[in-house]
Amino acid sequence: MNRIAKVGIALLLGAAAGWASAFPDKPVRIVLPYPAGGPTDAVARSVAEKLSATWGQPVIVENRPGASGAIGTEMVVKTPADGYTLLLHSPIMLSTEMTRPTVRYRTLKDFKPVSLLFSTAVFLMASNQNTQGDLKPVLASSAARAGELNYGTHGLGTTGHYMGRRLERTAGVEMTHVPFTGDATILTALLGGHIKLGILSGTGARKALESGKVRGLAVASPERSPLMPEIPTFKEQGFAGFDRESWGMLLAPAGTPDAIVNQIAREVDRIVKQPEVVQQFLGFGLSAKGGTAADALNVVQGDYAYWSRLIEEFGVLGQ
Repeated sequence: MNRIAKVGIALLLGAAAGWASAFPDKPVRIVLPYPAGGPTDAVARSVAEKLSATWGQPVIVENRPGASGAIGTEMVVKTPADGYTLLLHSPIMLSTEMTRPTVRYRTLKDFKPVSLLFSTAVFLMASNQNTQGDLKPVLASSAARAGELNYGTHGLGTTGHYMGRRLERTAGVEMTHVPFTGDATILTALLGGHIKLGILSGTGARKALESGKVRGLAVASPERSPLMPEIPTFKEQGFAGFDRESWGMLLAPAGTPDAIVNQIAREVDRIVKQPEVVQQFLGFGLSAKGGTAADALNVVQGDYAYWSRLIEEFGVLGQ
């Protein structure tokens, strides 16, 4: 390599390093495609505050809910790929893309995963008024009475809805799906004895247990949740295929320079692994994660394959 070429490469590398170190030199926006309030919103604001303190620039959380997250997600796709607009989303972005033909984004094409903020297990809870025993006895008691065992979820086509369908097929029972708007309404129905089972987030499940009127039947995760370790996994009870956790992840528009993506990932990893943040997340019913941008990409790719198989197996639910 001649001297001129070496000088050129050095200049390019120096420019790239300078670009990364200068980021950010203006406010950064985190778009959350959900309403304000709730655990994910609290996480977004907590991380934004700590990033702002690190960077010396405002980091603003902007709620853009609607259309199962598609409104906020599509908005971010149209923004410049410079790291100044990020998206905080969940696996719903994958299922929405796959089940709604009108959605104008493709996760693996239009986004770069940046950092996994947290994971959260999904819990199957039972009303003490209407059911007795562990998971297998509860399901067995309804086998002869098709549809009598009902379960509440966050809505049509959600993770809980697909979980219920898979449980029906695995156990050979027929249950009735009852869609709700979230944990709060499911919990109210469980406590009132209006439904027998409810599929809840970690936060909702813990509130349910604290009532004394609801008990945990199973957790959909590879291992027991540190939030409620007394609740066994589906796998422990002989039910395979119920080991996918939900998550919250930062993503950037495709085309965002890797240097900036990796810089943000490093900062987020440092923040979410701080002991006080880990405890804060546990209070929300979440497990702090972190890791590299490559780790985040692996999670998205794995869940994309998972949702593809699930929709192929059961079709598009609720439409």
